Amino acid sequence: MSTRTTGGSMASGRARGPSSGRSAGDATDEGAPTWVGASGASEVLLGEFVEDLARAAAGAALDPSSLLGYTAQGRTAADNGVPLTAVVDLYLTAARRAWHDLPVVRDAADITQLRSIGGEVLGAVDDAVAAVCEGYSQSRPKAARVEEALRREFVDDLLVGTSDPASLIERAPSLGLRLDGTHVVLVVQGSRRFVDGRAVVRDLEASLLARAAAHPDEPDLLVATKNGQLVCVLPVPDATVGHRLDPIVAQIVARLSQEVTLHWRLAVSRPRSGATGVQVCFEEARAALEMSQRLGLEEPVVRAEDLLVYQVLARDREPLRELLRTVLLPLERARGGAAPLLQTLRIYLGTGGIAVHTAHQMHLSVRAVTYRLKRIRQLTGRDPADPEDRYVLETAMRGALVLGWPARPL
Repeated sequence: MSTRTTGGSMASGRARGPSSGRSAGDATDEGAPTWVGASGASEVLLGEFVEDLARAAAGAALDPSSLLGYTAQGRTAADNGVPLTAVVDLYLTAARRAWHDLPVVRDAADITQLRSIGGEVLGAVDDAVAAVCEGYSQSRPKAARVEEALRREFVDDLLVGTSDPASLIERAPSLGLRLDGTHVVLVVQGSRRFVDGRAVVRDLEASLLARAAAHPDEPDLLVATKNGQLVCVLPVPDATVGHRLDPIVAQIVARLSQEVTLHWRLAVSRPRSGATGVQVCFEEARAALEMSQRLGLEEPVVRAEDLLVYQVLARDREPLRELLRTVLLPLERARGGAAPLLQTLRIYLGTGGIAVHTAHQMHLSVRAVTYRLKRIRQLTGRDPADPEDRYVLETAMRGALVLGWPARPL
């Protein structure tokens, strides 16, 4: 739209505002809200637009103060989140409805006079809408910054647990999230930090939100970054945890796999309810990432429920160290140290106690495996083939993985 300058420059003059003693942020006389959401805008944003059209039809172009007032209305609309399309539609609809009621239109003598009046009115509409759009574009970057700051504050409060749960539940719908149900949190750790604005973060957020929009029966999700990690808060009704979770995990994995130079691992928490549950899920997923790294797991996707036994062992380190000193420390007396025998024990127990399979995985002969199992029995006094001894050895072996022994001293 062009901005006509008939009657003066938009940049000069004292803004009188296009409303009659009432700011654009006030409610209407009937108590209705100023904003009616994404589907439209309140008529309070029009100010004296209809009156200005009547003056324009009579030959008086919009003066600078009127144009500045419409610019202010555009800023107000942007600051309050009213879509620009809704604001423009409001002005054009008001102009169309007002046309037949303009006194000079009713009293026009002929078609030539109507054409002249129409030109003046359309010019005023053009100027007013252009001023509104200018104000909207001026304020939108500021509004976007405010919106992003509020979003970041909400994400921090939600994941760290520094805010009252009731406040979080109240703020969540503005971000398309509901916290009154059950959620799972996915956390991705990469060899490069995940930060807002990076292509992989933008792509994942856009694709996940597009998927959510395509399934209106499913609740919305939240994608964010925190401390260099990618976080997805996913509502999952109890009866459909796997049904909704698995496709989203697969979608994230597919996108991350396109980053050929990025090494990553994704952790999935167990489902929990409420705002506090989201914070617990976040910490659980992060702990699962840390534990999987400590255990040297090769799987790119880990589930917290699969690592519970290690988390339990890690909670009380001193009794765990005592268990290792009592059960496994004697393995250090073997030629070559404890590491080869501990690796043999881990694979042997993982194969269900089958020496042939253990030998195949370790690229050793069966005789070499049985010799190592014999040495384990001699040094520890416990037989891996005995159910009771096997339980003690396996518990100690898992504890060794948690503590990083024998690479790290007890």
